[in-house]
Amino acid sequence: MLSKFSVKRPVTIVMMVLIVVLIGSVSLSKLPIDLLPSIEYPVAVVSTSYTGVGPEEIETLVTRPLEDVLTTVENIDSIRSISSEGSSLIILQFNFGTDMEFAALEIREKIDLVKGFLPTEARNPTVFKFDPNAIPIMYLTIESRGDLFTTQNLAEDIVKTRLERIQGVASVEVSGGYTKEVQVRLIDSKVKGYGLTGEYISQILAAENLNLPGGEVFKGNNTLTVRTIGEFQNVEELSNANIPLPRGGTVRLKDLSTVELVNTERTSIAKYNGEDTLELTIMKQSGVNTVGVSQLIKQQITTLEAEYPNIDIKVVFDQASFINLAIFQMIRSALLGGALAIVVLLLFLRNIRSTVIIAIAIPTSVVATFILMYFVNVTMNIMTLGGLALGVGMLVDNSIVVLENIFRHRNEGYEKEEASVLGANEVSTAVSASTFTTIAVFLPIVFVQGITSTIFKELAMTITFALLSSLLIALTLIPMMSSKLLTAKNIKLDSGKDEELHNEKGFLNKVKKYYRKTLSVSLKHRLFVFIVSIVIFVGSLSTLLTIGSSFFPATDEGQLDISIRLPIGAELKETEVITTDVESILYQIPEVDYLFTSIGTGGGFGGLRGGSSNRSNISVTLVGLSDRDRNTMEVADEVRNLTKEIPGAEIGVTSSSRMMAVGFGGGGISIAIRGDDISILEKISLDIRDIMEEVDGTREIAVSLEEGIPEIQVRVDKDRASQYGLNSFAIANTVRNTLSGNVATRLKMEGEEINVVIVGDEVYSQSVSSLEMLPLSTPMGTTVPLSQVAEVYMARGPISIQREDQARVVSVSAET
Repeated sequence: MLSKFSVKRPVTIVMMVLIVVLIGSVSLSKLPIDLLPSIEYPVAVVSTSYTGVGPEEIETLVTRPLEDVLTTVENIDSIRSISSEGSSLIILQFNFGTDMEFAALEIREKIDLVKGFLPTEARNPTVFKFDPNAIPIMYLTIESRGDLFTTQNLAEDIVKTRLERIQGVASVEVSGGYTKEVQVRLIDSKVKGYGLTGEYISQILAAENLNLPGGEVFKGNNTLTVRTIGEFQNVEELSNANIPLPRGGTVRLKDLSTVELVNTERTSIAKYNGEDTLELTIMKQSGVNTVGVSQLIKQQITTLEAEYPNIDIKVVFDQASFINLAIFQMIRSALLGGALAIVVLLLFLRNIRSTVIIAIAIPTSVVATFILMYFVNVTMNIMTLGGLALGVGMLVDNSIVVLENIFRHRNEGYEKEEASVLGANEVSTAVSASTFTTIAVFLPIVFVQGITSTIFKELAMTITFALLSSLLIALTLIPMMSSKLLTAKNIKLDSGKDEELHNEKGFLNKVKKYYRKTLSVSLKHRLFVFIVSIVIFVGSLSTLLTIGSSFFPATDEGQLDISIRLPIGAELKETEVITTDVESILYQIPEVDYLFTSIGTGGGFGGLRGGSSNRSNISVTLVGLSDRDRNTMEVADEVRNLTKEIPGAEIGVTSSSRMMAVGFGGGGISIAIRGDDISILEKISLDIRDIMEEVDGTREIAVSLEEGIPEIQVRVDKDRASQYGLNSFAIANTVRNTLSGNVATRLKMEGEEINVVIVGDEVYSQSVSSLEMLPLSTPMGTTVPLSQVAEVYMARGPISIQREDQARVVSVSAET
């Protein structure tokens, strides 16, 4: 029916094909481009902050109560938690298919049930969904001809603002610089002399630094708003603030303390090829085109460098570059596959016009596939392109079968239109059955649950769309074009060539001759053929145990991540020295293109980077594959050998992958040990580590339970403290405010808000004995030294406590 209509209405078919090409081209231009299909992990995170409290107390007071109530949430698959200094993080893994909006609502309801039992000083738990796409799409470095302060001002005031205005950019974070604060350092003797405390001074400053609405005043027919202006305008005005005295009168803040605008110590350092720089981390909005956003960012960088010639902005990581490379390779594979298919057709059909018909049918089927992809919201990614590349070979089959049958009827003497209709109708049922049989192989993937469905569903859908398009083209466009192009003269000419090909010396005749011999021998020795087939089948199954497996294959992206860890408690400067030594070694490796270093952070590109002064990370970018003789893994092995002798640090080298950045790929092994006793968990984990070290092929073995950080612990004697009217919170609060400072208020200066921090006299931070002399104010108006109500001593506290399904857990991991 379709073939008859297409032959009788060639103009209609041509117009329909042109419409398909037009709509398909528009659909292709509008398809979102990304590395992988859009993935929604069924994961929610509950974060609770409780400043100044250690991991063990966080576990007892916050994590466990929340875990107890959150385990009753429906569709929970597993629950994990990390209790660290001042923070509780609970990760809830749900079954795939769970409505995460409803799950988040239920989590909040459960938290409300236990909120009254949490410490009053702890912040309210925050619930948010995990987004695997919420990883940086680009890292930039920025340098200028001025000093780091000048560069930081440019980065924060101009570059950051301009980049955040770009459509699709969610946020831009600047790191590696300094943070300004107004530091009010109290002079202990003067504060005591006036009978004041740091807490009291903090309250006064907060109360003074306010602008408040005062209502309305009527003036004639006008209504005027009243505002009370009390905010400090600058540091000098703040230092002249009057502090009321308990016995009457006032004293200026500058007479009790030193007030100055300072830059806090850097908590992280960023370097590009060994030179100090600032790092800009760019996050994109959910659902936007990564490649498109990247192009807009680069255009803005070019504009900024033209407007401000003194700044130099470099792109050190661009997720879009890998996406473009992956997509280019997939497109090249698809085009190469199509070209080879056409060459093979020409070789065997020996008919140029027949080959031209197939050559037109292939891209038409692909363009029609883009239309279906667009309307079902399938993105252009390596999975869908893989489906197209795989489908190119398959979609040729239908066209060849139809065309060959039409060709046969033309050779038998039928008129071109009759041969086209008859040839297509005869095989239409077989071609349709073959197509739907192939589709049936891929369709079950759509109904698979879990991450496998999310990743491979679009692959199956793309192949299905391509096959359906090819079937429609085979039954419409092929008969129509055959009726116009396969003329009698053309068939006669090509028949002569066909006879030459099929004579005794022809290539096809030789192929047929050898095939007949092989088939004849096989039919005479059927039992032998059957036994050999069984042996080959069983033998192939046995190889499954040795070839290994992974979710995604390893890729050579030319990227290395080097993690450096010094002993717990190491200062940032010490970490910088060791990191510089590693950098000097890396510069000697010819394959290295450039280095991007983050000191004071725990992870590289794509990771959640927690700050720690004893850690650093070097992201190494190698030159292109065509410019080096070794792959990334071979370079990584050399780096391990060159850095293993560096004393005083643990150095790990891994080949980074964008797949791993979003949770896929990687050849790592991880073993989890659960229990309640940390000491037993530590012993077992160390035993497993020793076993792993003896296994060939393992490297970068690590135990999650780290050595405790050295700290000074203040253990409150509750009985003695109560005699003075004190409690643990009051004592801890005084210690924290004296040593770390307390943010009393914020001062608005030059368009930014700066913390005003009240810090105690630095004499109490000189030693343990000086801390013991810290005076504590009692409700009776007297003071008592810290040593009278607490024991102060050196100890080691855990860095973090990890739990899984409500039990403590330690993991041992290794790269393979």
